[in-house]
Amino acid sequence: MTMTRVGPPTTLSSVTTIPLLLLLLVTPSPTLAAKKSPHIVVIMADDLGWADVGFRDSQMATPNIDKLAEQGVNLTSSYMQQVCTPSRAAFLSGYYPFRMGLQNSVLTALTNASMPLNFRTFPQDLQDLGYSTHMVGKWHLGFCRPEMTPTYRGFDTFYGMYNGEGDYYTHISKWNGYDLQNNTGQGPTRSFSADWSAKGTYSTELFTDRAVDIIEKHDESKPLFLFLSYQAVHGPLQVPERYVTEYCADVTNDGNRKVHCAMTAAMDQGIGKVMKALEDRGFDGNLITLFTSDNGGPVKLGSSNWPLRGSKITLWEGGTRAVTILHSKKYLRKAPYTWKGLMHAVDWYPTLLRAAGKKVDGKRMDGIDNWRRIVRRKVSKRKEFVYNIDDVKNNAALRYKRYKLVLNKPGSPDGWYNPPAGVDNHHPEVRRRKYPKYMLFDLKKDPEETTDISHKAKHGKLVEKMKKKLQKYTSKMIPSTTAKKVPAGKPKKFGGVWTSGWC
Repeated sequence: MTMTRVGPPTTLSSVTTIPLLLLLLVTPSPTLAAKKSPHIVVIMADDLGWADVGFRDSQMATPNIDKLAEQGVNLTSSYMQQVCTPSRAAFLSGYYPFRMGLQNSVLTALTNASMPLNFRTFPQDLQDLGYSTHMVGKWHLGFCRPEMTPTYRGFDTFYGMYNGEGDYYTHISKWNGYDLQNNTGQGPTRSFSADWSAKGTYSTELFTDRAVDIIEKHDESKPLFLFLSYQAVHGPLQVPERYVTEYCADVTNDGNRKVHCAMTAAMDQGIGKVMKALEDRGFDGNLITLFTSDNGGPVKLGSSNWPLRGSKITLWEGGTRAVTILHSKKYLRKAPYTWKGLMHAVDWYPTLLRAAGKKVDGKRMDGIDNWRRIVRRKVSKRKEFVYNIDDVKNNAALRYKRYKLVLNKPGSPDGWYNPPAGVDNHHPEVRRRKYPKYMLFDLKKDPEETTDISHKAKHGKLVEKMKKKLQKYTSKMIPSTTAKKVPAGKPKKFGGVWTSGWC
């Protein structure tokens, strides 16, 4: 199964017409097109928690991320999905994962599925604008057929890992397969190969060096789009000891928190090198940098979403609200400031496209263009969004203005964990219990989700209104992917390497 059967909302007449329709959705903006296109760099951390940065926990050693926040725009109501694959699919496509069958979990090794091929990605639109596009790091959106891989989905080059996790030094992933890809070229010039020379090099440093190399060799006559999708700080907990002793020796929480701190410090040092390389080339004068996490942090591995509730894989705020910073000397001249407007992963497609010079018709896409709202410090266009609708776990959540409606259990861990040093966890321990079918939280008054207010009479009409909204979204859901594992893809059949072309 290749998953090409699924597609965007059912208002589109057929799957076969979708690529053409999506091409028609993107129309030039004369005002922006007349300007020199900005370089765009997206840096995505993997599993970085809400409080895993120095400006929220002083024991975390992230001076370069902190600098971006101090000079840029800190988006405090920016949301991703609850786990890796759904977030990346939403981010690149502009559509909610429940419209693609990717809402339940991640794509695993040997799975013959991907982010559906009939969904266009915003790097493809950037290519149409003349951008040189590069991806470094973690893909995790399917690879069993070549057309599922990054160089077929909007990137001129890809250097990184196909799977969702692996050893940071050996780059060995599931089924004892080596997963460090070096894919280049477009059309008949495409090439696929494993980079064995990287074996033994810590992936955070490896991906940083490749990003710097791309920047240093970039042709200045073209705008650059770089998607640096770090493996860090996803498990396993591995890091060179020097980052522990130099940056995190004084971390007082459990051992996992100390190693997690060091992994974050290694990534932060890499971000500093990337930003310096951009400055050395003079690109920072016409540059937009987006830093974000793909989901909340896994609290059992030392991450902290404090004071938000929950963990990665849950629909609590701690699993879905992401550290997000937008930085640009040229375009964000009112910075630094905090922007509290609602922003979801799907919004970055039209928002970054607008910044680059194209306007996307949001009527046929879940994403909303908020570029001018952020630049002008105006209220977000977004008033509601879907956290997720999961037909396997039978849970869902919907945001409407300041309120959040939750259907069934949002997931576990479901308490409050790993507060910063010197801060007491004032919340009672959450014991496993049966949750009501619906819960309602007022996130303006209660961002920590301590009190369900669904039973209060004054909120009765609001609950019914939000239930109807959620039901309407659910009616457009594509069932979760049930792809089979294909033994033909085992690395031992390909010289011990994870590769493409086996389904």
